[in-house]
Amino acid sequence: MSNVGNFPFGWVRDVRSDNWQLIWDPKTNIFIAKGASTKKVLELGELSNWEDAKAFADKIINDPASYF
Repeated sequence: MSNVGNFPFGWVRDVRSDNWQLIWDPKTNIFIAKGASTKKVLELGELSNWEDAKAFADKIINDPASYF
């Protein structure tokens, strides 16, 4: 059994009065955004592998208004 942690995929800044870290959990396949100031967690999707999670993160970073 491996100890795999969460994968951070970058930040979305100044959206909804916060900066959001994009994180994918390979154990649950859940992709979230976590607010730096508010500590709110927004579930943005479910992705089954690292490559899909990375592509999803890139879409969010390029067009955050479509996801927040």
